Amino acid sequence: MGRRIQGCENSHPCISYLDAIIAVGYRVNSKKATQLNGNYFNDKEGERMLAESIIRIGRPIKNSKLSPRERIKLLTDVDSENCKNYFRHVFLVELNGEKLSLQILELGNKDIVNKKENFKVDPRRNTAFPISYPNGGNPLHAQGIYPLPCYLMYDPHIKAMKNKEKFKEVLRPRLNSTIGYRDLSDANKESLTEKVASLFEEKASEIIEEDKQLGILLIYDESLPIFHKRTEKVEEEDSIWIAASALEPDSHLYLEGEKVLQKISQAKFYEAAELGREKNAISTFSNQNAEVVSIYNKSWLWLSPTWEMPRSIYWENKEWTRGIKIDAESYEAYLYGVQFLKEVQVPVSSVVLKEMFAPITSVEAKKNMRTSSFEAIFGIPMLLPLADGDSKQLFTKYRRMMKKAERLNDSDLHFEILAGMKGSMIPESTDEYRLSILYYSGDLSRGNMHIRAVIEDVLPSVAYQIQVILLKLRTTELKKIQAALEMNEQPVYRTENLPSLLANAYGPGYLWESLQAALHREPLRIARLRLATAKKLNELANKEESWQMKQELIFYYSFVYFLKQYEKKVMKKQGGVRELADWEHFISLYGQGKLELKDLEAVEHLGFASGLLLKQFSNTYYQKTKKDFVKHRVMKFGSKLTPEMIWKNGLLRCEELAEQWDMGIAANFRPVLAQVLLGFLEKHAQSKLVSEKDVFMTAFWSGYLIYKSDKKNDKLEGENENDN
Repeated sequence: MGRRIQGCENSHPCISYLDAIIAVGYRVNSKKATQLNGNYFNDKEGERMLAESIIRIGRPIKNSKLSPRERIKLLTDVDSENCKNYFRHVFLVELNGEKLSLQILELGNKDIVNKKENFKVDPRRNTAFPISYPNGGNPLHAQGIYPLPCYLMYDPHIKAMKNKEKFKEVLRPRLNSTIGYRDLSDANKESLTEKVASLFEEKASEIIEEDKQLGILLIYDESLPIFHKRTEKVEEEDSIWIAASALEPDSHLYLEGEKVLQKISQAKFYEAAELGREKNAISTFSNQNAEVVSIYNKSWLWLSPTWEMPRSIYWENKEWTRGIKIDAESYEAYLYGVQFLKEVQVPVSSVVLKEMFAPITSVEAKKNMRTSSFEAIFGIPMLLPLADGDSKQLFTKYRRMMKKAERLNDSDLHFEILAGMKGSMIPESTDEYRLSILYYSGDLSRGNMHIRAVIEDVLPSVAYQIQVILLKLRTTELKKIQAALEMNEQPVYRTENLPSLLANAYGPGYLWESLQAALHREPLRIARLRLATAKKLNELANKEESWQMKQELIFYYSFVYFLKQYEKKVMKKQGGVRELADWEHFISLYGQGKLELKDLEAVEHLGFASGLLLKQFSNTYYQKTKKDFVKHRVMKFGSKLTPEMIWKNGLLRCEELAEQWDMGIAANFRPVLAQVLLGFLEKHAQSKLVSEKDVFMTAFWSGYLIYKSDKKNDKLEGENENDN
């Protein structure tokens, strides 16, 4: 078990334990997960920190042949669902010396979805307006460093356009924080602010509406090298068309794609420098002497400047580089890496969250919990090579991961099955790679993040073996289990994916630990599941809810199937638990009356045989009395059924009641009863009826609910009656 970190609650508006690691350059050298109030951060000895993993993910993307358009889409939020309504009102200011013009554009189309208007952004044109959605802080204020004069406009900003002085207060801090204007003299910046604000005041009546408005302001300033004009409209990857010129009717306005990308990287590097910058220092990641900054990234707020905890009391506010130093090249790779992670992250569905975190010991409690009761959790799959190799091949895999809706192949790793992350996948990979899974909760836009778990160093072959077992369980074995219990075929959410399966077996408090163990070929236990199952079966038996009892056994034997196959195929271990199919021979011997004491050596076998006996006897007892034998004779009112009660109140009374009611008993019954009673004496002497009570009771209810009389036994029962 990992070390427990004290002094932080999940509700605290701090960031995660990872932030402390990143901030102080600290590593956890542990072969187990480190727990933070039930959350686990896994850092295997010899593995890189998560920050370095992100850089390794980002490097092949950075060095790939992605077009400027694709890179802008990846590094900005132009395709974000959060930003689509900003493209309804795009304010394009064209500036050429003293000449100004304003165009108001709508970059998209409206359609009706479920009787509601939906706005779809034009995916070709939005690239010309590289915006970033603010994470943390007040979005009405200027945020970070702007790579070019392109700004999100909120409703108060748009309403302020009618008043030049108020709108200058909106423009001034943004222009001051824009690359290309930062070195401009104060007088020139003020002149530019005055011109643009005056233009908007003049056009305010054409712009402002009563309803709430969101928009984008782009200042096309010909003095900035990222812009250029052409006499024709062309579709090129590096020349990104903005619009036709309003100042020169025969010209078109363009962005220089490569130059914009340089400015984006530069802007993010400058943002990181806000928490620390050194001119000549050794980079933590490249080991090269270079200009370095902190690893702070405004679009990926794992590390927030507002949280004081990870910063040493001996550091000044801008001395975070005393923890980790990152050079410009590594930071650019880090930027691509975090944007990729944002692209591939998916929310864990509320249905899956309920299966992962609802209490498992009470059927009623779980039934009454709403899916809205659980905090949203996001999952991120990661794939890293053991050694830096074919960057092109790795990028191909990453590109497929970003296309979540793409049809999955059988050989791919389906993270919906392995991690509860719908639509998430990793392409087929050899063991020359390693997988990591990151779960976090909280609000990224506020820097209020909590890492729930980081599971690293997973072999793709192990993950794939587990996936095959779960798929077979879902498509084949589950139906067999339901048929054995005479239940209709239907999906069982508890078995749909690995986190749900493990959480329902062990309880939500053990989820991350058991998930870590399963994906690392470590032993899984069944004792907690037996304890929980026995408790729930007893609770349901008192309420006479046999349908729900069968549902619990369906899950129990589903997990047992998974566990046996896991031990056999993943751990290469023979023997272990008995799945439902293993009882077929046992049931056959029972039906023939050939069960012997040697067949009852395990408490589980004794419990299963007891269930078969009492159900068979109960069927005959009901025909005579119209009463349920177990409820009427074995279980005292409101009591908890125990092995001793089954023995003394049930099985020991069978012969007496059979004579009293002149009951016809099938020929297999008495020979098996004799052997089972001997088994009880033996297990009682060994005190196993108490120490292995949960094993016995789970097996008992299994035998009781699975028992079916057959025609052979029916005939023998008739012959018995004639003999008597």
